[in-house]
Amino acid sequence: MYRNLFFITVFTFLILNTVKSQEITAKLTNDTNNVLIGEHITLNINVKFKNVNNIVFPVFADTLEKLDIVELFPVDTFRINNKIESLSKKFIVTAFDSGYYEIPPLIISYQRPNEDDIKITQTNSLVLNFNTIHVDTSGTSLKDIKPPIEIPFDLEDLLPYLVIVLIILLLYYILVYIFGKKRKKNEKVIPKYDPRIPADLEAIEHLQRLEKENLWQKGEFKKYYTKLTDILRVYIHRRYHLNSLEMTSVELIDELNRYEQNFNAMNMIQYILNIADLAKFAKYEPINDENIESIKYSYSFINLTKVVDISEEDIKKSNIDGGEL
Repeated sequence: MYRNLFFITVFTFLILNTVKSQEITAKLTNDTNNVLIGEHITLNINVKFKNVNNIVFPVFADTLEKLDIVELFPVDTFRINNKIESLSKKFIVTAFDSGYYEIPPLIISYQRPNEDDIKITQTNSLVLNFNTIHVDTSGTSLKDIKPPIEIPFDLEDLLPYLVIVLIILLLYYILVYIFGKKRKKNEKVIPKYDPRIPADLEAIEHLQRLEKENLWQKGEFKKYYTKLTDILRVYIHRRYHLNSLEMTSVELIDELNRYEQNFNAMNMIQYILNIADLAKFAKYEPINDENIESIKYSYSFINLTKVVDISEEDIKKSNIDGGEL
């Protein structure tokens, strides 16, 4: 009787141990094997459990037993009756040397409810095989690598490069035009005139031609004053050697004040320039008296400021007259 009771006790203990040991299981599987070097193998750690808390998977770096880890996936959970009873973690490995690679059992840690002790379980081990490409040299000789294939010339392939070159040339000519025009604008403008004709005579001749055109009488005030001031500016350039065609009216008056002391002449040229600026830039329509005075003052300004040539005969006559006095 006591002997039977002993066997019953031992049997019950073994059953309880078996149940406890089955409260968590871990398994390592692979999706394929015997692959070529550089190819991928997906591994999966699957953990099934009941009444277990805080399951911790192993932490991987970049390698696992000389295998390169290509990618790690997050942990997947599987529920039964709204309870998590299975966890799965996948990762991909590869190798670049041929041979067999053994993955030892991987450690999984966990805790039971209401217990502080950390317990462990482990997966099974796996052996992976990576092969090189088999080269059959029997009965055949190794051949060189094929030379590069020559592709026939196609105009469509060249077209994008031609377009780029044309765009660059177009931009170049645009820049040359813009900066060339700007540089010419800043260059000193030398007016055209006949050096054989004295400055005052040439200016008066042009004033007479301008009067015959009757521009302001036709309402063409801007054109009239543009031509009038151009005649005077050419005269000033020849008479005082100033770059008068490139100066504003204010700049021109300031420069003339340095060379011309005739007060009346300066008042006249200032009057003409003021009326001209209003007509050319402010669309002002001068009245008849202003138009008449502008041409009249132009003649007077030239006559008051022209260079008077004194001949030897005039000098002798002046000496004789002075001696008689």
